[in-house]
Amino acid sequence: MPTLSSVLDLAPDFRERLLGASSVLIGSHLNPDGDALGSSLAVSWWLDAHGVRNTVVNNNPAPYNLRWLPGVDRLRTEVPDEPFDLGVILDLDSLDRLGRLQSAFAVVPFRVVVDHHIPHEEPGELRLIDPHSPATSLILADIFHRLREPISKEMATCLLTGIVTDTGSFRYRNTTPGALAAAGRLVEQGGDIVEVCEEVYQKRPLPSLRLLRRALDNMRVSEDQTIAWAVLTEADFRAAGAEEAHTEGLVNDLLFVDGIRVAALIRQPPGAKVRASLRSREGIDVTVAARQFCGGGHLNAAGCTFEVSIEEAERLLMEALQRCSGS
Repeated sequence: MPTLSSVLDLAPDFRERLLGASSVLIGSHLNPDGDALGSSLAVSWWLDAHGVRNTVVNNNPAPYNLRWLPGVDRLRTEVPDEPFDLGVILDLDSLDRLGRLQSAFAVVPFRVVVDHHIPHEEPGELRLIDPHSPATSLILADIFHRLREPISKEMATCLLTGIVTDTGSFRYRNTTPGALAAAGRLVEQGGDIVEVCEEVYQKRPLPSLRLLRRALDNMRVSEDQTIAWAVLTEADFRAAGAEEAHTEGLVNDLLFVDGIRVAALIRQPPGAKVRASLRSREGIDVTVAARQFCGGGHLNAAGCTFEVSIEEAERLLMEALQRCSGS
């Protein structure tokens, strides 16, 4: 399995490929989180500093709690009709998680992948993968540090956001000494950790709180009281005046219940497919359940999408979670 040392050995190749390109297409997984969007924007700021033309794209717009990020206005949900000679793919282990933008990256002549997921596919001609790293943004921070590349205040804030969000403000078990050290460097370089935490964790629009109330009202607990889940229907979204973006972080509230080891939020915003977010404690691997429904993620945080009714999705997912948790 790749290690940080082997990734950093590729840092010069990373710099040569990206700075030698004339036009770079930057993308990450659909429904981007802080790590996906933070790492994408950091690379974009870095390429700007070196005069390399670049475009940041994603299948979805930025969620509400990340719309403050420096440079977020450059994010596009459509690939411009122009040639790119290099693609940078961040924070994903399979091209299908690019969503409808997958075809644009498939035709780029050369692709660089930076990721911290356990590889299940191996896209990309240059791969910088460290499954032991808690965040893709941390890998990038270490690469730039190894290369002695200047990091602007904007880059530092974007990378810090990725590290903070994927470690749960350094509360998750994936937090490493390296993550703490890199965060310290990024603060020294202008990253505002107070702003990151306030914007991501301490601000919620009213529709999000209304959804949280409905999720808690709908919450169910398994017979052995180790699994908690909630279902949000189209009617719930309409009653709350909410959209998909307002579900960000709600699944974590279900995991706060004492004794709960696995939490799931199953939802269907109006006109959309059924999706689920999964969280777990300790060594319970929720990706085992997520991959059964064409999803993915990490040991303690994953997600998936269903092609069935929300009632059937609930039944199938609960069966899968009971198997992977041993309930």
